[in-house]
Amino acid sequence: MLRRIPILAAFAVALLLAACTAVRPEKMAANYSVHKIYGDYMVLQREKPIRISGHAAPGESVLVGIGGNSVFATAGDDGEWAAVLPAMEAGGPYLVSVTGAPGSEPVIFKDVLIGDVWLASGQSNMEMPVYSKGRHWSTLNGKEEAAQATYPNIRLYNATSKKYVSPGKVQHEVVGPGWQLCTPETAAPFSAVAFYFGRELNKDLNVPIGLISASWGGTAIEPWISYDAYKRAGRVRELMKIEGLGKTSAELEAKYKAEQEKARKKFSEWEKRFYSTYAKETAAAAGWKNPDLDDSSWTKVESTRNSFPEGIDGVAWYRRTVDIPAAWAGKELVLSLGAVDDCDETFFNGEKVGATGSDVESYWSVPRKYKVPGKLVKAGRNVIAVRVSDMFIDGGIQGADDELFLSPDGKQKISLAGDWKLKLEFAADLRKIGNRPDPLAYMNTNERHPSFPSTLYNSMIAPWTGYPLRGFLWYQGETNAGAPEDYLKLQQLLISDWRTLWNDPKLPFLFVQLSGYEKHTPDKPLPDDYWVDRKPGNPVWAPFREAQAATLRKVPYTGMAVCIDAGNHSDIHPANKQAVGYRLAKEAERISYGKDIVSAGPMFKSMTVRDGKAVISFTNVGAGLEAKGSRDGKLGCFAIAGKDGKFVWADAVIDGDTVVVSSPEVKEPAAVRYGWVSYAGNLNFYNKDGFPACPFRTDMPDYVK
Repeated sequence: MLRRIPILAAFAVALLLAACTAVRPEKMAANYSVHKIYGDYMVLQREKPIRISGHAAPGESVLVGIGGNSVFATAGDDGEWAAVLPAMEAGGPYLVSVTGAPGSEPVIFKDVLIGDVWLASGQSNMEMPVYSKGRHWSTLNGKEEAAQATYPNIRLYNATSKKYVSPGKVQHEVVGPGWQLCTPETAAPFSAVAFYFGRELNKDLNVPIGLISASWGGTAIEPWISYDAYKRAGRVRELMKIEGLGKTSAELEAKYKAEQEKARKKFSEWEKRFYSTYAKETAAAAGWKNPDLDDSSWTKVESTRNSFPEGIDGVAWYRRTVDIPAAWAGKELVLSLGAVDDCDETFFNGEKVGATGSDVESYWSVPRKYKVPGKLVKAGRNVIAVRVSDMFIDGGIQGADDELFLSPDGKQKISLAGDWKLKLEFAADLRKIGNRPDPLAYMNTNERHPSFPSTLYNSMIAPWTGYPLRGFLWYQGETNAGAPEDYLKLQQLLISDWRTLWNDPKLPFLFVQLSGYEKHTPDKPLPDDYWVDRKPGNPVWAPFREAQAATLRKVPYTGMAVCIDAGNHSDIHPANKQAVGYRLAKEAERISYGKDIVSAGPMFKSMTVRDGKAVISFTNVGAGLEAKGSRDGKLGCFAIAGKDGKFVWADAVIDGDTVVVSSPEVKEPAAVRYGWVSYAGNLNFYNKDGFPACPFRTDMPDYVK
């Protein structure tokens, strides 16, 4: 926060003028300002030239000083001035002084430290605070952690607290509370991952740490990348959104439309496979819409929300009987279900009254309101049947209780909340039909949406690009999890973009691999042993984690915290952010600080076959491999397949620096997978340095190699 301190002004000016040997500019600024990224309690990056900037009238100058060094800076035609002072070693506190013409009041920033500055960004798991009173939104022991968070040498800038979108316009001023001392009051609402990371570095390195939090829950990666980066990369999808269809060149518009059509075709072909593969099951379920069907054996669900069969993509039916008063008989009704994820066909007394398919934009979140013709409405017993197709992650009727009703006039209502009957038509095997491709044509095009391309770069990242850093922390991906191949390209683009903006191609970029997670139902958690009888599959987050890990091979000076073991099966916001921060800090100490340490767990290196068993070699073996907590020395969550591609759970044991994987059902191993799950409770493969193994498959696609 900008502070003017008259008591110190005379001393500061005298010291600056005495120390400055440069020729005094002809015109000093009478009116000037300093950018809001600077302030009391800030940390300036050590061992790099110190940069302080602000605004003044074009051609007018200010004098900037710190620690006995001072320099004049003159505003250019755009009114921007920037003073670059010599690099300094860690230490402090210092005063930073900015002075103008005689008689003008100087700007003085007090208690400034020289240390290491890290920018933390991403979506909700990076935004998640150390402690808040809200349910499901506090870290492990967060209240106690916050109460003890008095660290004078850690400074915080919580830009997340004042987040906003800026479509099409790069902002030069950050919005936020300014730099703050790390205290129980400031640490509690701050990013838990960033806080635990900074605390570990401060302890191990004994240097001041500055942490900048700039995150937004639920956002994709696209809004965090600059327009210029998209332009350099030729990403027509994002360029067309930013520039606006019809406002760009005919060539770019043609490319975008061609890409849209290609995506539509690819998705349409996949969707046809999704249904046609299970034509027999669909034919057998044709009578499930009929009102006289005996559904007594169907599963009773107390609420439609989060009731779709767990952990699958496929088709399920919902049925409910409703008593209609005689006065409503023969009248047209409105049947409201709220959002249905993804698609539906809805029947009333056996007749279709509505349907929403994938040709509708944002079909998975569109509230359903269908008209029921009066000829179908009779007094007494009536039956509603809804056939729901789920093609990606969670599915089912998602409407809130007050969105579920029948009504003849919008005033009188019969609630449809509560008990329904449920039966699965089929569960899709993605090994047969492939993962769902990115439905490009239906991506959000609202420029005020926080996931609109470049909008959060413009508002929350751009103002910091002139502030020297030690590196970046990144925890994001849940929103992009359905498109791993494209995400790999986008994450590489983001890293290149930010390094270019900070003019440092070696600036460390540390990120978090998505943790273990099954279904976001924190109010109604799954049983802890729900996963025990699962068969090996190909869940959405598994190939996404694989794509994240591929960044390590493709981009230098990157590090990754593997956190599949630190997840929560029923909450997409796992509480154990201490493990995340610690693992990121160890990666930082190896990559950024040159420590000769093991900072991550075993990673797949190669596979050979010996005597009908697969032998897997790893990097990051460290002090040795370990079956953590296992009494019999066996490793969990390994699967093996032969040439037929049918995976079965396998026996896996450690043999020196390798793991031997086998199953009596697979005589000639062709592929092995570890941790290829959404969530499992038997992920016990670690190195003895305490880091979990990175999930992998030996049958990886070419794009991640």
